[in-house]
Amino acid sequence: MNKLPTTATDITSEKALHLKGIALLFLMFHHLFGVEYLSGWRAIIPGTEGADYVIGASGKICLAIFLFCSGYGLYKSYISKEAPKKAYILQRLAKTLIPYWIVMLITVIYLVFAGKFEPKYIPVNLFALIHDDNILYVSFSWFIKLYILLILLLPLIRLIERKWKKNALIDILIYVALPFAVAVIFGNHMDESRFVNLPSYFLSTVLFLLAWLPLFSIGMLFAKYGTYKKVRGFADRFPKALVIALSVLILANMIYLRFIVNTMAGDSVIYHCCMADVFFGPVFVCMLLLIMDNMKHLSRYVIPFIGRNSVFYWLLSGIFFHNTIELSFLITWPKITVLIYIWTMILLTPFVFASSFISGKLVKLICR
Repeated sequence: MNKLPTTATDITSEKALHLKGIALLFLMFHHLFGVEYLSGWRAIIPGTEGADYVIGASGKICLAIFLFCSGYGLYKSYISKEAPKKAYILQRLAKTLIPYWIVMLITVIYLVFAGKFEPKYIPVNLFALIHDDNILYVSFSWFIKLYILLILLLPLIRLIERKWKKNALIDILIYVALPFAVAVIFGNHMDESRFVNLPSYFLSTVLFLLAWLPLFSIGMLFAKYGTYKKVRGFADRFPKALVIALSVLILANMIYLRFIVNTMAGDSVIYHCCMADVFFGPVFVCMLLLIMDNMKHLSRYVIPFIGRNSVFYWLLSGIFFHNTIELSFLITWPKITVLIYIWTMILLTPFVFASSFISGKLVKLICR
């Protein structure tokens, strides 16, 4: 049997865009139907509201997918490079913050007209430092702080990678098991929703980073050890139709199992930081990739566009929740879950396109 070219078994940028697009679709379903932000909706098939809620609640696995893609991509583009660009970290920060600030400006303009703008919270909002939805102008923007921390951590990870020899077991212990254990043991000291004093805030920030680091590290280790190539090599022994069918079955069962596990976790740090996704995340990603790799045709425009602009869909969708919840009527009027979901994506797309265009111009100008 002829070996497939490396790019066929690797996680290419095209596949990563599809993964991000799918993750964004899960994120939207999670915010719309997986938590009690909106009410009054009903399923398209009467009596299946519970299934919509289960899918929505488990849709939070989107964070594991996003972090996996980030870890994988940043390892390839920076950590493993012999001589990365000197301004790489600053450019990554710019590419993260400029889209966020654009959406924040849009939200602030609305809050000013609505008489709800609080200027004293501007310093906190610039970097999403406090995770209080009454303070954050852009709902769900807490992830911005996490991504900034991960980018700032990259030079240290790169230093470790260049000093230590390649050893999968040690890497798992350092990048996954150790931060996982520290976050669980000291999780009670993590309080991102308020500011008490600098020492407690610093401790909370460190624990917050460590709690999510394992999901990022898994993507990084997949890139380092070519893990998906091994998974693909095993799966290619079987007929494509069988691989697709089994992958879909595993995904469906994982969605339900993840819901059960996180329900049992209750209000603990394990629940809030999705630590169960240390297992669920990479398996979920592998199943999605196997489905993609065994399909004859993939979406050429819609899913890649959503993936490329996932940050704007995510941030702009926040205007229908929390401190701007009064605008939720713009998306909930269809009443039926599927229609609400489709209409929300359609409604956001023109604003996503405009924000992406402006952001692209500013990023190019600044990075130049």
